[in-house]
Amino acid sequence: MIFKFWSLKFLDFVIFSEKNNMKNQVSKVKIGIIFTLDYEVHGNGSGEFENWAYFPTSQMLNVLDAYGAKLTIMAEMGHYWAMKRYKEFFLRDISLFESQLKNAIERGHDVQLHFHPQWIDATFKDGNWNLDFSRKTIERLCYNYDEAFFYLKKGKDDLQNILKQVNQDYQCICFRAGFLQMQPSENMIKALKDAGFLSDSSVSKGMKADDNLRLLDFSSAHSRYRPWKTSNSEICNSDVNGKIYEFPILSGSIGFMDKIKNKIIKIRKGKNINTIISGLMAVYGKGMMHAPHAGSLSDKLKSILSKNWSYIDFCQRDPRDLANNIKLIISDCKKSNNYDYVPVVFIGHSKDFFFANNLSLFLEACQKIEGVEFNTYAEAVKKIITENEKEYLTIK
Repeated sequence: MIFKFWSLKFLDFVIFSEKNNMKNQVSKVKIGIIFTLDYEVHGNGSGEFENWAYFPTSQMLNVLDAYGAKLTIMAEMGHYWAMKRYKEFFLRDISLFESQLKNAIERGHDVQLHFHPQWIDATFKDGNWNLDFSRKTIERLCYNYDEAFFYLKKGKDDLQNILKQVNQDYQCICFRAGFLQMQPSENMIKALKDAGFLSDSSVSKGMKADDNLRLLDFSSAHSRYRPWKTSNSEICNSDVNGKIYEFPILSGSIGFMDKIKNKIIKIRKGKNINTIISGLMAVYGKGMMHAPHAGSLSDKLKSILSKNWSYIDFCQRDPRDLANNIKLIISDCKKSNNYDYVPVVFIGHSKDFFFANNLSLFLEACQKIEGVEFNTYAEAVKKIITENEKEYLTIK
């Protein structure tokens, strides 16, 4: 009897331990960090491709490889097509473009589509590009379904033709709009779906812009970091019957008191990474974009006093700030008892990558955070679809 009693107690202990183990396994938040790189020269066409896209990306790939992390190159195809129209001047750049994308795929990284419509009618004369800014970017695609479908399908097909040479399984299923311009959304969402895309990553919650090139308002975006199925008419809205998954670019807000605090820190400690990069871009990247409207005094005061949103740029942010954003997301998930896989999209630009050591420090910090892994954009999309749909998806 004594033996039977202790046997039952031992069995209860084993069952209790197993339940605790299962509970602990379930309660670990799973974060997939996605580094997306807008692979491009300056917005007005200035800057040599080799210096502003190829070399920085080569360095970035080496840093990420050292930590087992992955990069998703958002390849700006408008510039590529423009160079091919003037291939007698750009044979080397075209070769570098294609070879770097192939090399990235061979190393286990990813390449997806990025496109700035100002390159559609760009001309090259006397050693300079003249881009088409005669119409706002939105008028090229957002208001014209046929044009949107044509360029999305062409971008997808061209990337697949280039990259299937090194990996037959490669698929272009993700998109990011130039200047994040996805509003109005209806034509763009329909064109993405019809062209065979599964996801967009152009929305960054809270961001607003109304200038020479953009008219967007992402203040009503469904989430700051969690993907959602978009409605057919508005990229910011969630609809369970939607066909395109929006993977938002992680954003953060800064209020009036935060601005004051940052100003004091800047005075006490000197320049931070954002200020330094802004200075470098002012010197080396003049004319990156058309200057926005200056705005009235009341507009400027409103901007100072109101809460401002911006995307979290892994090339420009301090590594501690980047790591804190991940920790805050993990804390947020635990508070809401949500332990599903959470992909977190960071944005960067090849032309802004001046400090490789900052990326290394962030990657080191990530390795110390439990539950963090590194994914490509396409991997994360397939993972979310598989988990949400509860079925294996074969992408044709």
